[in-house]
Amino acid sequence: MQKPKILLVDDNEVFQILFRDIFWLHGIDQKFDLQVTDRIEKAELIIRDQATRPDIIFMGLVLPMEKDGKIIITPEAGFKLLDEIKGNSEWEKIKVIIFSSYNDKNYIKKAKDMGAYMYLVKEKNLPQDLVQLLDSLYAEQTTSVA
Repeated sequence: MQKPKILLVDDNEVFQILFRDIFWLHGIDQKFDLQVTDRIEKAELIIRDQATRPDIIFMGLVLPMEKDGKIIITPEAGFKLLDEIKGNSEWEKIKVIIFSSYNDKNYIKKAKDMGAYMYLVKEKNLPQDLVQLLDSLYAEQTTSVA
């Protein structure tokens, strides 16, 4: 059986390291293939390629994106990617988990209304919370494939 794929989209290098370490320390790297990127444009390339397309995406909202020839950092980036995923019939089954530092009720509502599977606030979710979530996602992925 092929391991489910997870894509982490976050421009915070410390968080990328933490996320990878959680995978390694808890043996989650044996269950999932993890890819990490820091930009929306790179994430779109990974998602478009059927060989690398993730089953689950963890992503921040406030990310760098190119706009009018400039790189800007904005929540528009995360919402744009979420909208693209949920608006594409080939991608809409990808579980998108917003994992953001922003605990803004409007952001949370908008993300859920747009089809986000879950909205987690980084400061409120400890590594053990992520491990439990990943274990339950693994169970869902392997049950739905079988």
